[in-house]
Amino acid sequence: MSISSTDRQQLLEQKRQRLQELKQKRLQQLQASSPLPTKETTPSFFEPQTKKSVDVSTQTQSDVSVIDTPKVIVEKEVSRYDKAVQTIDLVSQEVVEAPELEQSVKFVDKQEISETELNEALTKSIKLINKLHVTNTVVLENGKLAHITGDTTSGIEKWTTFDAKQGIVSIDSRSDSLAVAFTDDATIYNASTATIFPEYYLNSLSQIEVLKFDKFNDGRIIGGLKNGGICIWELNDAEISLMPVLSTPLYTSVMNNKSVTLHLSKIVFLTQLLIDGNVCIVSISQDGVLNIWSTNLLAEPKASFKVFANRESNIDGLQIASAVYIGSDEVVGTSFISDVIISGNDGKLYNATGELIHEDPSISMIHSLAKIGNYVVTSHSDWTIKLWTKDQIELFRDIPVPYIVEDIVLRPGKSASLQFATVGHSNLTNGKLVVDIWDLKRKLYSSIATVMETDDEITSIAFNDVGDKLVVVAKNSIIIYKVDNSLKESKASDFDKGI
Repeated sequence: MSISSTDRQQLLEQKRQRLQELKQKRLQQLQASSPLPTKETTPSFFEPQTKKSVDVSTQTQSDVSVIDTPKVIVEKEVSRYDKAVQTIDLVSQEVVEAPELEQSVKFVDKQEISETELNEALTKSIKLINKLHVTNTVVLENGKLAHITGDTTSGIEKWTTFDAKQGIVSIDSRSDSLAVAFTDDATIYNASTATIFPEYYLNSLSQIEVLKFDKFNDGRIIGGLKNGGICIWELNDAEISLMPVLSTPLYTSVMNNKSVTLHLSKIVFLTQLLIDGNVCIVSISQDGVLNIWSTNLLAEPKASFKVFANRESNIDGLQIASAVYIGSDEVVGTSFISDVIISGNDGKLYNATGELIHEDPSISMIHSLAKIGNYVVTSHSDWTIKLWTKDQIELFRDIPVPYIVEDIVLRPGKSASLQFATVGHSNLTNGKLVVDIWDLKRKLYSSIATVMETDDEITSIAFNDVGDKLVVVAKNSIIIYKVDNSLKESKASDFDKGI
């Protein structure tokens, strides 16, 4: 069936109209989605075209060109519009930021960095952080800690409390510093203000049993270890965590020297003396070995003694519990060892040569030993404090107390030459631990002040070097009291007037 020329012309006209409708609809959709107002224009392909009578093949090619040409034009407009919106800000941002990045990156020559200055700056920063963050102290519960004031004491004031959060083995105090030995290491705290903060951390290969400030050098700390070693740490502002600068050997060729005996058990006593004009350390271990060391060289003892070497009686199982030195700080030779008083686990007192110097008829275990004035003071398990004089073997005074005294600490200072603090554990006070202050000049048979009572275990007490602060370690907390010279008992006694 053949199609006439008229029918073909009508069919093409219908297709053209349909195409125009689709293009108008497409243009309306694009204008509706555009955020900016657009000027409506009629593309050239919407203009009416003159009808021509041409061949079929020619007309078909013209139709194809009419269909494709608008697509290219519309896509090009949309593409340009979208790119303009998306890329203008990004391009300008890259141009602005590129110079700033180049200016901010500056490389410093490695040789220009001073390691010493860097360490000092880091140390100061850490100290400042410690000082800023350790601002609140932990106050013990009222039910466990009672500060006794008013009725029994005057001149005692609770100054600050600090929670160490770990077990404490030994403490030593100065006016502005506090040395604390824990079960694993030690810390030096700044105690110049009520806000205590750590300044130095001391590391050790063995547990520190005795920790002391150097009497002749403020920048040194001396420690006696559980394995029998002696260590010296030097404090400096460039470091916070410190290892010992000097330490004694444990197993070396020195062991072959018969005149030298090293400590093989824990250190129970440390002190410093000027021997022949040289600063020396005197140490005693639990197994009865006394050694003298130079503070400049700990490789080998200057002198070594076995305390009970000359005793003929059986000394099996005899161990040294504590010791105290009652002589002068400046000596010549080694004869001073006779002024070192030792308490054994047999309840007797010896000097460092092994000679028995004091013996109580009623033998009881000795809990603590201290020098108070010209007296040697001991506390015993029979609820007594005993006073001994240097030239008298027999007991000088026997003082009954209402508790077992676990520790005795001398209060330094000329005005307090016969004052000391005690820690007592009594069943008469509901099992509480009591810290009292005594003054043998005022009262002999009772204390002049009660500092505190607590349910917590008190492991150690210590006065600072001037005697105006008393440090008490209750469980894991450190409590510091101010003690001034106005300390006195509230009630006078005509019966007990002291020594």
